[in-house]
Amino acid sequence: MKPIKFSFRALSLLLVLCSTSGYAMENSWKSLLSEEQRQQPVSLNTDKMPLSQLIQLLADQHQLNILITDQVSGESSLKLNKVAWQDAFDTLLTSHGLTVHTQGSMLRIDVADDAAVDNSQHRSILLSVNFAKASDLASLLKNEQQSFLSPNGAVSVDERTNTLIVRDTPEQLATIRQLVNDLDVPVKQVLIEARMVTVKANVSKELGIRWGASEYGLAIPEDAGSFVKGMQVDLPATNPAGTFSANLARLSDDILLDLELTALEQENKAEIITSPKIFTSNQQPAYIEQGTEIPYVETAAHGATAVQFKKAVMGLSVTPQITPNNHVLMELTITQNTRGDTVATPTGPAVAIDTQEMSTRVLAR
Repeated sequence: MKPIKFSFRALSLLLVLCSTSGYAMENSWKSLLSEEQRQQPVSLNTDKMPLSQLIQLLADQHQLNILITDQVSGESSLKLNKVAWQDAFDTLLTSHGLTVHTQGSMLRIDVADDAAVDNSQHRSILLSVNFAKASDLASLLKNEQQSFLSPNGAVSVDERTNTLIVRDTPEQLATIRQLVNDLDVPVKQVLIEARMVTVKANVSKELGIRWGASEYGLAIPEDAGSFVKGMQVDLPATNPAGTFSANLARLSDDILLDLELTALEQENKAEIITSPKIFTSNQQPAYIEQGTEIPYVETAAHGATAVQFKKAVMGLSVTPQITPNNHVLMELTITQNTRGDTVATPTGPAVAIDTQEMSTRVLAR
C-alpha cells in the first residue's frame, strides 16, 4: 500500500501549492503596503457618500495611486472605529462586488466580472471529429454573429488528431456536444461517370435523332424474343443501329446510351476515348479531363527561351447537390480545347487552341 500512500501525499502537496499560488495572485497588490500600514487603525463616519469618493478617501490614507472605472457607482455609509485599514478596504470592495487589479504601482478598481467569478465552474472536454473538419466546426462555434460559446468560453483545434478542445460551463458544453454530434455525419456522395467520344461530323445529328426517338417509349414487339441486358448484345452488320435502339426503348437510359455508342463503334462511326468515373461529396466540385498538352517555346525578356505546355483537352466540371428527395441537381461546365491552326510569331511558329465551353444546370432522378 506504500505507492498509494505516496501518491496521496504528492496530490495533497500539489493542492496546497495551487491554493497558495492562487491566494498570492489574489492579494498581490497588498505587497505595495507594509504590514504596519495595512494594520493601521482607521475611523470613519459617512452617510450615503459616493462609492468612488469613499474608495479614494481610504486610498489617500497611504497615498496609493488608484484608478476607479466608470462602472463603479452607487453610495455607501460607513461607521468605523479604529478598524484595521486592510479590513475596512477589503470589506468595502467585496460588499459592493468590486475587484482590484494591479498595473505596476497603480491599483485599478473595477466591477467584478460575473463570468470571471464563475470561471471555476468551467470545464474542458475533447470532442473527436470523425467526418467533418475540426477547424470548420470551431469557426462555427465561435462565429461572431451567433456564437455557441459563453462570454468566457473558448475553443481550439488539434489539427493532428482532428479534435476540438472546448472549455465552457457544463450547460454550454452539453449544447456544444450535441451540436457537434448532429453536424459530424458522413456527407452523401455521388458517382459521376462520363463518356468521352469522338464521332464523325455526320453522325452527331443521327445520334441525337435516335436518342430523341427512344424518349417516347416505343413498345417492344411480341415476337422480339429475349435479349441480354447491358453491353452483351449481338449487333449484326445487317441490323441498322437505329432500328435496334427503338426496339430497346424499355431499357434504362444509361444502358440505351451504352448500346448506341457501341453500335456506332461497330460501324466505325465513333470511338469511345474513355469512360472515367469519379466520386465526389455533396456540393463539392469534381473535374474530369482527357486530352494532350501542346508544347510551345516562350521567350523571356532577356532572350532566354523555355518550353511551355498548353492543354488541349476535353473537360467536364461537375458540382452536384443532393436534394432532400434524393435527386441530384448538377452544375455542369463542359469544355473542349482542340489543336487549331499554326500561326507565325516573332519567336517562331505557334499552335492556336480552339476552345468551346458550355455551362448548364440539370436535374437527375
